[in-house]
Amino acid sequence: MKSLAWTLIVAALAIAAALAAQGNEGRVVLLVPPHRIDLSFNLFVLLLVVALYAALIGGRVQQKLRDFPERVHAYRQRREEVGAQNALRNCLKAMFEGRFTRAERAARAALTVPGAAGLAALLAARAAHRMQQHERRDAWLARAEADPEMATARLVSAAEMWAESRDDQRALDAIDRLQASGARHIHAMRIALSARLQARRYADVLHSVRTLEKHRALHPLAAQRLKRAAYLGLLLERRADAAALEAAWRAIPAGDRVDATFALAAARLLNAAGCGAAAAAALEAALDHQWDESLLDEYAAAAGVPARPQLERAEAWLAQHPGSAALLRCLGVLCLRGQLWGKARGYLEDSLRQQPGDTRTHLAAARLYEALDDGATAARHYREAALGQPAEAVPGAAAQVRYVAREFAA
Repeated sequence: MKSLAWTLIVAALAIAAALAAQGNEGRVVLLVPPHRIDLSFNLFVLLLVVALYAALIGGRVQQKLRDFPERVHAYRQRREEVGAQNALRNCLKAMFEGRFTRAERAARAALTVPGAAGLAALLAARAAHRMQQHERRDAWLARAEADPEMATARLVSAAEMWAESRDDQRALDAIDRLQASGARHIHAMRIALSARLQARRYADVLHSVRTLEKHRALHPLAAQRLKRAAYLGLLLERRADAAALEAAWRAIPAGDRVDATFALAAARLLNAAGCGAAAAAALEAALDHQWDESLLDEYAAAAGVPARPQLERAEAWLAQHPGSAALLRCLGVLCLRGQLWGKARGYLEDSLRQQPGDTRTHLAAARLYEALDDGATAARHYREAALGQPAEAVPGAAAQVRYVAREFAA
């Protein structure tokens, strides 16, 4: 429809021009000595229009010839950009497919375009990292540093890769440079948390966990486990100094001390350091919060604490949990410590009736009969202990460190 309208307009103009020229008798005389050229006015106008059109076409041709080198350069640049984009797309595809050698090769092909060079270098660094080529990875990271627009991406990627390869100090330095501007990068905080866990910087771990909790960037259960593991790590660092160990335990918030597993691990450290009163108090708080029979043997082993207050507390628990073999064994051991021979024998026999063949109960009974100079009965209980259920070993410092590692991994 539009072309038809233009055709009609041009036809109308042509008709108008023809009608106007039909009645025009004017002439144009051109004097070019020694010649004289006579032209009709209509022909002169026609020649003038043709000359102007030819000048326009000539000007356009000249402009195109002058712009031709620049157009060729722009064409080549667009072709390189398209090639780099294809290379980046192939690199990402290979990364997701796990073909890291191909990904690094595609990233190298994308380095020809300045705008994509930094991103390509980071992708190549990630591919080299996946292949455990750490020197080549660091070379790619250094190459990405030349692109200022990729500064944040480079620091975050470098910190993450260094943390994964256990180069914790370099990872933390990168996070510090990233946060020097005042920005709070949540993913960077998670990377810093991982690096601090691996470096066993437990005080910094607690700070990271609390910061992530404030930003709601960490699940409450994960935060709780990480805090307990960090607290236990702080206790392990102070296990050689009883006063420092007890002070570190008291510095832990009360709400975090009542977890049964954590309280048991802390009580074992406190008992090993001679802080029996603190160990007993820790276990009592945990048992009052949630009943867990696995804490009772350690409670009975609290060193340097008068047995009678513990015995009264355990008898109160027995009224709430009658028939508990572990609690009866705990009462028997506490009576044995308090030299209440008759009550100790009664509790231990009741425990064996509830849980026949338990090794820990037989060992406690053997110690009781040795104190009573009844060697034959003590020997029988030792024999029953050897044939009975295996006792749970009390872990030492190495086992406590493994517990911390399990908490971190979880």
